Amino acid sequence: MKHSIKFYPVGNGDCDLITIGGANKKMMFDCNFRKKAEEENEEMYDVLDNLLTNELTTKKCGLPLLDAFLLTHPDQDHCRSFADKFFLGDPDAVPQSAKDDKKILIGELWYSPRVFEELSCKLNADAKAFKKEAKRRMDLYKSNSNKADKDGNRIRIIGWTDNPDLKGLEERIITPGNTISEVNGTSCRYFEMFIHAPFKDDIEGEDRNMTSIASQLRFMSDKNNEIIARVFLGGDTEWRVIQEIMNKTSNDDYLKWDLMEAPHHCSYKFFADDREDDPNQASLDFLDKSEDGAFVVSSSKIVKKNSDNPPCQRAKNRYTDRIGKSNFFCTGGEKVDDAENPIVFDIEDGEVALHEDEKKEKESRAAAIASKNPKPHFYG
Repeated sequence: MKHSIKFYPVGNGDCDLITIGGANKKMMFDCNFRKKAEEENEEMYDVLDNLLTNELTTKKCGLPLLDAFLLTHPDQDHCRSFADKFFLGDPDAVPQSAKDDKKILIGELWYSPRVFEELSCKLNADAKAFKKEAKRRMDLYKSNSNKADKDGNRIRIIGWTDNPDLKGLEERIITPGNTISEVNGTSCRYFEMFIHAPFKDDIEGEDRNMTSIASQLRFMSDKNNEIIARVFLGGDTEWRVIQEIMNKTSNDDYLKWDLMEAPHHCSYKFFADDREDDPNQASLDFLDKSEDGAFVVSSSKIVKKNSDNPPCQRAKNRYTDRIGKSNFFCTGGEKVDDAENPIVFDIEDGEVALHEDEKKEKESRAAAIASKNPKPHFYG
């Protein structure tokens, strides 16, 4: 049995696909579908084509099915084209046009009202569409509709039961500080997710990032049910949140990680407010929770020695100081002429390892681009 995590190349943005072994569930964290990638731009990876061709092979209501979609927070680079690529509305009333356009049906929407409360008047169009769809699904549960517990209508809420807006939804709520193993109506025997954040109390800082959903994904072996990988995904989490996570998490096992997506696209704000500041000790302590041979992935454009933040070269240096340069990967590549490709890790046989086929695909696409853009030959 094999689990996998695919980090799609989407520039400075997030789009991660989790495949849960055993249950064969597909779960996506955030999306950043870039229109140029769908316009036969061979240098820009077409995420949608890969999803529809290789990943979402199950159909429900005449649409490709994604078992679950979790939005860490509603910044544009985490939900771009959400309204355009996913089917939103009653799955019993899917129009032919949605089928023709191959809209994706989300079995279960994972949602934190806290994220939206902080930004109610500043939401982009895709975030507004997400919030509207979340409300439609919540209303089904509040009214005890027999349609609620079906693909396309399910919702999982990350929040607190004393929130008056969530009255009647108690069975759908997972409170930060707890684990959950059910995905889209199925209990996953070899997977669970520990929710770190957002916290109930306010944290000083930029609201949109202070309220990102942060979690540890825990993958088990089917041979002895032991945990073989711990993965940290934190959206645009910054150092103040990490400090709270370190302070509040009493079980050290929930802090360990074998694979981490560098928060906020390898921004230095994971370490401090300003790139010239010394790193916060809590962030360094969190890095020290890495297991032997751990990996870090930056979902960003190429990390360069410039003033960008994100991604930030100084932040990358902090990661590589801990895990080594060979275990740091960037979805944008390492140099300008690198071909865009997903970074895929397989989790099986007691280890986390880079997927071999992705190495071959990367080499193949790089060769194809090079043939169309040959380097100039200088004579003389």
